[in-house]
Amino acid sequence: MTQARRTVSPLFQILFLLASMGIVSALSPTALATEKRSLVLTHSESHRPFTDVLINGVGSSALIDTAATIPLIDDSYLDLEALGEDAPTIEATEARILGIGGQRFYPVARLPNLSAGGERWSDLRVAVNNESLFPINKSVLPISIFESRVVDFDFRNDRVYLYEGRPKRVRRAHQASVRYQDVNSLMFVPVKINGVRGRALIDTGADVSFINPQFAEQSKAKFDEDRTAILRGSDLTRNRASIYQVRRIAFAENEFNRVTVPVLETDLFTELGFGDEPMMIFGMDLLQHFRVQIDRGRQRIYFIRSTGDSRISASREVYSGPKDISVR
Repeated sequence: MTQARRTVSPLFQILFLLASMGIVSALSPTALATEKRSLVLTHSESHRPFTDVLINGVGSSALIDTAATIPLIDDSYLDLEALGEDAPTIEATEARILGIGGQRFYPVARLPNLSAGGERWSDLRVAVNNESLFPINKSVLPISIFESRVVDFDFRNDRVYLYEGRPKRVRRAHQASVRYQDVNSLMFVPVKINGVRGRALIDTGADVSFINPQFAEQSKAKFDEDRTAILRGSDLTRNRASIYQVRRIAFAENEFNRVTVPVLETDLFTELGFGDEPMMIFGMDLLQHFRVQIDRGRQRIYFIRSTGDSRISASREVYSGPKDISVR
């Protein structure tokens, strides 16, 4: 999910970064450099990173989304009468939420209290889903909300670590890194499909990886005439995708061979500024194979894997997750 704010500013400013301030720590500078906080990930069939949260004192679950730029909650958490003096204020601006089904605009409010693990926020600026026809079952937390240099997704151990300094070294593992490009607060890394260069958006909010038609055409991917896919975004819009076979996807010294991948025609790529360029979404069907460490200080992403193989080489069919993608 990608998100942006609608203002009177030029079009290129529609995506914005929310830098939310948490509680001021009383730790010394030395302690800050070594302390490591963590969030526990809850089970999800789609492998997306959900964690337990408290929204105005109400327990819920939230998706930690690397391709989101503003927190998103349901309007049921903003009971103005129940909150009384602590009721949030609704702003005149709107947040534009971009997804595979198109764009939607949601009001922006100040949320009195939000917590996740040991992280606490107050008077937090959030987008509010007020459309009962298109419910978003889970809240969304962008990684920009966390005040730490490193956001470390340890999917195997169901943890997200937050700390300063450099990314943690992992024993008996191969660690390859690549510099990411920050485009409107979203992270893009270089990728090759069948030797053709493109860019990939790191998106822990996406169950399934997919590419745009330009990437499929330039890489000479092979069209599978016998199958199509139905992808459904968080707005529940159904989107038909073609299925293609590619020989190799390579990035940061890693390689996936003989990959079946959906090719989706969507305005999302154009809205991101890559309508005519080869582009890919890295979803959780791919990211779950790694420990993903995001070093925001150096703008690098580390993909960590077992040293059993010098390079990852895996055949992968289209992921078939409940209510998100089906193949027939």
